[in-house]
Amino acid sequence: MRKLLPAVVLVTLIGLAFAASFVGALHQPEPHGVPVGVVAPAQMAAQIDAGLAAKKPGAFEITSYADEAGARTALGDREVEAVLLPQQAKLIVASAGGRTASTVITQVFTGVAQAQGQQLTVEDAHPLPPGDSGGVSGMFYVLALVIPGIAIAVLAGHAGASSGQKLAVIALASVTVALANAWLADVVFGALPGAYLGLAAVSAAVTFTLGLVVAGLVRVLGTPGVGLAALLFVVVGIPASGGPLGARFIPEWYAAIGQTLPIGQGTVAIRNTVFFDGAALTVPLTVLAAWALVGLLLLLIPVRHRAAAHAATAQPVPVA
Repeated sequence: MRKLLPAVVLVTLIGLAFAASFVGALHQPEPHGVPVGVVAPAQMAAQIDAGLAAKKPGAFEITSYADEAGARTALGDREVEAVLLPQQAKLIVASAGGRTASTVITQVFTGVAQAQGQQLTVEDAHPLPPGDSGGVSGMFYVLALVIPGIAIAVLAGHAGASSGQKLAVIALASVTVALANAWLADVVFGALPGAYLGLAAVSAAVTFTLGLVVAGLVRVLGTPGVGLAALLFVVVGIPASGGPLGARFIPEWYAAIGQTLPIGQGTVAIRNTVFFDGAALTVPLTVLAAWALVGLLLLLIPVRHRAAAHAATAQPVPVA
C-alpha cells in the first residue's frame, strides 16, 4: 500500500493542475478590452466610451469610424468584435468570431439603448454555421490536432528513428491528420464549413508545430519532455486560449500567456481562415512558425546526453 502512495499523490496533483487551469480560467467570464467600432462623430463616440467605462470599467475599447462601410470592413478584418450605429439604433456583431463576445456585447448595448428609450436592432454579419450553432467546435477541433501531434512525436521517438526520419514522419502525419480532420469538420459535420483547403493547411501547420516541439523536448529531456509538452499545450494551452469563451473573457494575465502558445494562435488561425476569409493571420502564423523553429532546433542540434558524457570522461580502471 505504501508503494502506491506516491502514485496517488501524483494523480491528485495532476487533477489539481487541470482543475486550477480550466476552472480558474473559465469559471467567471468577464470582458476586458473588447474592441467595438462606433459609426459616429468622435465626440459622440467619446461619450459612448465614457458611459460604458462608468458601467463596465475596462470592458470595452471604442473606436470611431466615419462610415458604416469602413466599420464593416474592420469587423471582417477582426479589428473589432462589433459595430454600433447609434444614429440608426443598430448593432452589427459577428458570432463566428466568438459566441460569448457577440452575446455579451448584444446584452450590454441593448441595455444601454433601452435605458435611453431606444429599441436596438441587431444584425449578425458573420454568423456561426448551422453545424456549430453553439460555437464550441473550434476548440474541440484544435484538441483533435493536439493529441495526434503529441502522439506521433512520442511514437517516432520510441521507434528509434533518426532526427531526419522523425521530421519526415511528423510532416507526413500532420498532413494526413489535417486532411482527415478537416474533411470531418467541413464536409461531414458542417461545423467548420466552406474553406476545406485553408482549414487543412492551417490544421497541418498546427499539428506539425506541436509534433516538432514535442519531438525536440523528448530528444533533449527524454520522457519528462512529454509531460512538459502536455503541461504547455493541454493543461495551460487550452484554457489560456479562452476555450469556448475567447481570450477576452478570461483573466488578462492568463490570456496573455495563451496568446504566446500555439494552441491559442492556432485556434485564431482556424477561425479566421474558415469564417473571415483568412483575415488577420499574420500574428497566428508567426507564433506557429516561431514554435516550429524552436522544435526544429531542439530536434537537430547536437545533444550530449549524460550517459555519453560519463562514458567519455570515465577513467580506465587498472587491472591487477
